[in-house]
Amino acid sequence: MIRRRFLLLLLIPAAGLAQPKLVVSEGTRLDFGRIYRGETIERTLTLRNTGTDTLVMGTIGVSCGCTGALASAERIPPGGKGEVKITFNSKNFAGPVHKTVTLHSNGDSSGATIIEFTATVVDEIGLSPQSIIMPDAQVGKLSTVTLGVTNNGMTPLALTGFRTQLKGLVLKLPPSAIPPGGSAEIRVEFTPVEPSPLLTDGVFVTTNNIRQAEVYIQVYGGVHPAKTE
Repeated sequence: MIRRRFLLLLLIPAAGLAQPKLVVSEGTRLDFGRIYRGETIERTLTLRNTGTDTLVMGTIGVSCGCTGALASAERIPPGGKGEVKITFNSKNFAGPVHKTVTLHSNGDSSGATIIEFTATVVDEIGLSPQSIIMPDAQVGKLSTVTLGVTNNGMTPLALTGFRTQLKGLVLKLPPSAIPPGGSAEIRVEFTPVEPSPLLTDGVFVTTNNIRQAEVYIQVYGGVHPAKTE
């Protein structure tokens, strides 16, 4: 009878065993809302150990290089609190985004707590099209395209200059500032100096926008040799 009771005790989970438990006070699904491209958003979340043993934080994983995360402490006692600061750099994004931060610890049965966040990145400087495409350029011959630029910001937008390593490329920028909600045109003039079967280059346009001091425009296409008469 004693042996049978001992076996039964082995089969019953140790309900009183000390266990840590990680709880994110603000929840694991966040919405950063509408942000302007180029902004870096920071959020500090509270980590609580609602268990009965010390919570040990491990590595923190992020879904891309645009996101950072740093915990305030490696160990949180029972009933204690810590913090994790999450940052998101919106420089290379436009439109809806969805990112994750993974907290590894002994406070979750799976070993990891996943925090998801969403945002809508608004590009204050809209370009149409977003790239300069020159598929049939010819050495010594002028080719032109036109880009539309829209000011989606709240203040007048001035395009103040440009720089590029692509020889023969010139941008004719709007002479006056573009009012909020307004549009203008950029005239692109390209007179190649040498042939290139695959053209992949770019141009930086400087602006007075504090969040987008420069706008990079990719240049694609190809340059044919000069035609002889």
